[in-house]
Amino acid sequence: MKKRYFYWAFAVILVIFLTGRHFYRTQKAVGFEEGDTEVRVAPLKSQEVTVEKNYIGYVTPINDVVVKPYINGFVKEIKVVGGQKVKAGDELVVLEQGEYRAILDSAIASVAKCEADLDYAEKYYQRVEKSGKKAFSQNDIDEAKANYLSAKASLLQAKAAVAQAEVNFDYTYIKATIDGVVGNVGLSEGDYVSPQSELFTIVQTSPIRVVFSMSDKDFLEESSKVDMFAGEEIKLKLVNGNTYEYAGKFEYADNKIDRSTNAVAVYANFENPKNLLMDNAYVTVLLEKKYEAILLNKEYVNLSPNENFVYVVEDDTVKKHKVNILAEKQNLYVLENDFEPKMQLLTSKIVFGGENQKVKVVEEDK
Repeated sequence: MKKRYFYWAFAVILVIFLTGRHFYRTQKAVGFEEGDTEVRVAPLKSQEVTVEKNYIGYVTPINDVVVKPYINGFVKEIKVVGGQKVKAGDELVVLEQGEYRAILDSAIASVAKCEADLDYAEKYYQRVEKSGKKAFSQNDIDEAKANYLSAKASLLQAKAAVAQAEVNFDYTYIKATIDGVVGNVGLSEGDYVSPQSELFTIVQTSPIRVVFSMSDKDFLEESSKVDMFAGEEIKLKLVNGNTYEYAGKFEYADNKIDRSTNAVAVYANFENPKNLLMDNAYVTVLLEKKYEAILLNKEYVNLSPNENFVYVVEDDTVKKHKVNILAEKQNLYVLENDFEPKMQLLTSKIVFGGENQKVKVVEEDK
């Protein structure tokens, strides 16, 4: 039994000896003796870094209208075709005008008659009133006044009828209310249309709107700024892989989060003079931001709950330097450049021995 205990004790001592020897050799290999550790460093160079965030978006017009007539009538002339660009105020369709011209002419004639009746009634009333009760009874005076006021009201009513007839006559010209592109025109001359008839659509194409969804996390980050998307460019990548030549302008964000996706809809407008952005098309939205910063491989950045830091060498001394991570770019971190000019990045893997650990520096370009 004593012999067995002896073997066990010997085995434990041997393991401790070998472990200590290995640790000593490791320490010596990486140079942990004060001032004897040889390390590699690289310069910390500030540079312009462009960071992209990608989102899926779709194109939708800012304005689109369904063209309808205001009045009933037969189509006399169609002045547009599908795909044609139009400006607000351009004539699109002309309805038969005979009926509405007749109504307008009749209303104008009524005004002329009412003006004549008013002139007669006014003069008669003035004559009766001037002659007084010696020539006319009070009843005659009152009747003359009533006829005069009635003629005056009739003229006003006749003028209102003219205004309405002119409006209806103008409605025989169906005009564009917005700038845009005409959709399919499935209309023929001679068709009977009414205010319930949908003739075709006009879609505003420039500027045009792109809607994309941001995660609630990204949205909160943007909302924390004084102005959302300040310092960022909103760009598009088309389905053919090309980057759209015009940058977008942020308009507004939705006022609620979509429960199913935990995302917020964001709306941006783009100039579209060549009509490359079509209604309902899908695009990739690129949020680009440029930083003047330090770009480092993630392996050199140490993350912890309290702080993030890198090891630097300054005056042959290893130090921890707290860093502010501005963004990520693939396997790299974009760091705020708050490093001192003498600081160099420690690229060797060593065990940090404290703020005053002295080292021998071997510089390398990285």
